[in-house]
Amino acid sequence: MIATMNTASAFLQRLLGRAAPLASAVAAEYRVDELARAAQTTVRNVRAYQDQGLLPPPERRGRLGIYSDEHLARLQLVGQLLERGYSIASIRELFDAWAQGRDLAHVLGLELAIRGADEPEQAGTLQFGELQALFGDQLDDRVIEQAQALGLLELAGDHLRVPSPRLFAAGVELYRAGIPLPALLDELTAIRGHVQQVATGIVQMIAKQLVNPLLQRELPHAEELERLNLQLLQLRPLVEQVVNAELARGLPEAANRELSERVHQLLQGFLQPSSEGVYKLLRSAMLR
Repeated sequence: MIATMNTASAFLQRLLGRAAPLASAVAAEYRVDELARAAQTTVRNVRAYQDQGLLPPPERRGRLGIYSDEHLARLQLVGQLLERGYSIASIRELFDAWAQGRDLAHVLGLELAIRGADEPEQAGTLQFGELQALFGDQLDDRVIEQAQALGLLELAGDHLRVPSPRLFAAGVELYRAGIPLPALLDELTAIRGHVQQVATGIVQMIAKQLVNPLLQRELPHAEELERLNLQLLQLRPLVEQVVNAELARGLPEAANRELSERVHQLLQGFLQPSSEGVYKLLRSAMLR
């Protein structure tokens, strides 16, 4: 759910910006007691947060530690997060993820809703000889490169890794049914593009209605994020049910339309013979 993750990142960026004090012509400097007073906390908390990795160390000037506006903004944000039920460990993970540009979804407790409750599919393995035996002469460099680009196969030393055995097995059965391998890969590329477009639309709708309002203004409590996580988990199977139902409806409709067109073309060929066929038919009748 890319939109949800982007929402989380944008939210934290806004939050960090709001936590920072107004810039002045000359950057403010604080000793530890002054910093604690400005953040409405204690010197003991400042030192504890620094020891726990929540606050960067100050600039050393002799025996003095000098803090900046950035320290004050970070300290104020730590206080807000603690007030809203976040643990020291989760705050540290949040800051680390932000600093390294990593995914913030799991830090905000939304990873399970994004990944889903089902266990991820276990990857399989395949020997090169087995792959050749499956597809024979249709297996060439272009096909292998396309399969790798689609994530169907991954080189793993002396064998191949199959990230999704279910998808791979379905492709094998379609190939055995008579569909050429290049055509299968081309169609999967097109299907993936359509599915991604549908998934993006669904996620953006959910994010707009449920996620964005929670992350828009106030810093949410940990309990609110937990409720959001459960709500998204409940919605996921419903969304999958809608997609499956629409696919079940669309497949026979498309199949009927395609087959009807083919039958119509065949009938047209019988009912409207070519001019050469008409000439032969008339000539045959005259000879009788």
